[in-house]
Amino acid sequence: MGDIIENSIQYWDGSDLTMSYHKYNVFGLTSPTQVFYDLFKELRGFVYDYMGDCDSLWMQSWLNYHMPHEVLKWHNHSWPVHGYINVRPHKTKTNFGNYEVDNEIGLIYIGPGDASHKVDVIEEYDTPRITLGFDLTDRPEKASANLGLIPFP
Repeated sequence: MGDIIENSIQYWDGSDLTMSYHKYNVFGLTSPTQVFYDLFKELRGFVYDYMGDCDSLWMQSWLNYHMPHEVLKWHNHSWPVHGYINVRPHKTKTNFGNYEVDNEIGLIYIGPGDASHKVDVIEEYDTPRITLGFDLTDRPEKASANLGLIPFP
């Protein structure tokens, strides 16, 4: 999966993939691959288990692609739900203040979007840390310039 991401980002314009979340959706960027198609379907099951009974959802999804000195500092998301999938998390933890998540390959986290969090590096690494971040809402805003927002059937 890391190789697919590495190959896909060569088509990116060089801007920060995290801060450019509104310009793309990671599942669109990697769409011609079976593994990301399967991941999208699997994520759908986790999301609807977490969300319960809801009619419609919309999602934005992006890559976090960082060296140790670039990991995300304290922040939150102005969305009802936030989550991430660990692709190559290295030895890191996501610190939510009152709890931590030990990041392991394949782990999917889903929780409230307004929960402040940051990444703690436990052990230095020399290849980019890769996670797929996503936000979900059942209350989309009016049309906007957010090209990363897609229906989540």
